[in-house]
Amino acid sequence: MPRLASDKYCTGCLACHDTCRHNAIQVIEKNGMTYVNVDSKNCVECGLCEKACPIVTPVRKNELAQAHVYGGWAKDEQERLDAASGGAFTGLAHSFFHSHKEEKVAVVGANLTNNRVSHIMVEREEDISLLANSKYIQSNTAGIYKDVVNKLKAGYWVMFSGCPCQVAALYGLLGSKRNNERLITVEVVCHGIACQEALDLHLKYYQSPRIYSFRDKRQGTQDWKYSQCTTIEVNGKPCKLSREKDMFYAIYSGWLLDRRSCSNCRYASIERVADITLADFWGLSIPDYYKQGVSLIMTNNDKANDFVKSADDIYVFDEALTTAIGGNPHLFTGYKFIQYHPMVLAPGLMKKLLPDKLRFAILTNRMPHKLFWAVFKVATMLHIKYKRTKLMKRLSKDQRLRHLLTNANTGGG
Repeated sequence: MPRLASDKYCTGCLACHDTCRHNAIQVIEKNGMTYVNVDSKNCVECGLCEKACPIVTPVRKNELAQAHVYGGWAKDEQERLDAASGGAFTGLAHSFFHSHKEEKVAVVGANLTNNRVSHIMVEREEDISLLANSKYIQSNTAGIYKDVVNKLKAGYWVMFSGCPCQVAALYGLLGSKRNNERLITVEVVCHGIACQEALDLHLKYYQSPRIYSFRDKRQGTQDWKYSQCTTIEVNGKPCKLSREKDMFYAIYSGWLLDRRSCSNCRYASIERVADITLADFWGLSIPDYYKQGVSLIMTNNDKANDFVKSADDIYVFDEALTTAIGGNPHLFTGYKFIQYHPMVLAPGLMKKLLPDKLRFAILTNRMPHKLFWAVFKVATMLHIKYKRTKLMKRLSKDQRLRHLLTNANTGGG
């Protein structure tokens, strides 16, 4: 039988599923999370799944010395407004189409439909909007990696976006062919992936049939800082909840329905796995124009930097990595002590033992349960502080990395 990632480290990326040629790897659900099961009757022990699994066979990361840090946003103001932060992904995706006119182009990203998130591929520029805005639950990626491989073989230019573990999964499947000049990868800085139950509980609480958006600057305030709340259907109309009343974000920010691998993330390191890293650029001083949203854009190799500098649909400005890591700790660490919480260690057992109302109160971090949770939160914050200090010392001591300490990146956009 093949050796695949344990439940503690499995990200649910499904690279092993996509690479199997014998229908031996089945997608299953455990405690609301996506995992896989190997059918011994069909398995021929070819080892392809082990090679594709980025946990069992780690993929190469980019060298930090090649990185450049920018802030930016989509030049189209409507695209920026429709995005969760600055609309950098949308702007880059349009630029990708523009830079390969008269050629075959495909862009891959996460799409929210019928309260479920899945990765899809679009081949028309006008369909990029289907991939815009943030999604905070596990995306179904079954089949998408094979689609990317097939498109590359057919001569397409492909932009693939996802969480870092999903980019690593694509690289795991491609193996030595990952350096295809026609492929560019984009990762979002991930704070952890909540399972589908987080959204289902949220909608059930409000008796809502539908979520429109996880973050929406179009409903109510257009201030980027206050966009972190869901817009759901209430009485047949869109309703943007306040952050104080938003049950989804209460669950999401508590981490209790995250995958265990999200507290041991192999990809939340300053050496990034994708060509381009995107995030909200928290930590910037915010003049009025920035309030519409600013994206952190980190190029992790020369190919990515050349693309971003030439992108015609985004505006970028040089920034310092020190500013980025100050507001985005998941750029350099993904370790969370919440993995030792009973609700995470034994989710199935806790679901059986606890009454629904009590479990919901714990998941949404209501007092007095929040006092117990705070122990894990404080420990995590202290760990982040330690890792940030250690990283800063490394940056200041290594002459090759000192350019990242200022906002004077070589060849800035």
